Amino acid sequence: MTGVMLVKQRVASVDRWNNVFRGAQLDAIRRRHGLVVTGTYVDGDDPDTVIVVMDMENIDAARRFAASPELTAARERAGAVGPPDGVWLGPRRIEG
Repeated sequence: MTGVMLVKQRVASVDRWNNVFRGAQLDAIRRRHGLVVTGTYVDGDDPDTVIVVMDMENIDAARRFAASPELTAARERAGAVGPPDGVWLGPRRIEG
C-alpha cells in the first residue's frame, strides 16, 4: 500500500452506518479505488462520530472515491450527518 486515508464522519446511528459501510457493494467500490479498510472506530469525544482508517494504493483513486456518486448515495443510506469532519490522505509511509 502507498499510504492511508482517514475519514471522520458524524452519523445518526453507528449501527445503521456500520450496516451500510460493511456492505459488500460499498466494499467492492472501495477496493476498485484501491482502498482497504483496516479499522473503524467511535470517536472518544463524540459517540455519534466514526473514524475510518483505510490503506490506500493511489491518492488520485482515493480522491475519486471520496467524490464518487456511489459514496454519496451510501452516505445518505447510512445516515451520515453533513459532510465528513475531515478526510486526510497520507500518500507516503515513513519507514524507520
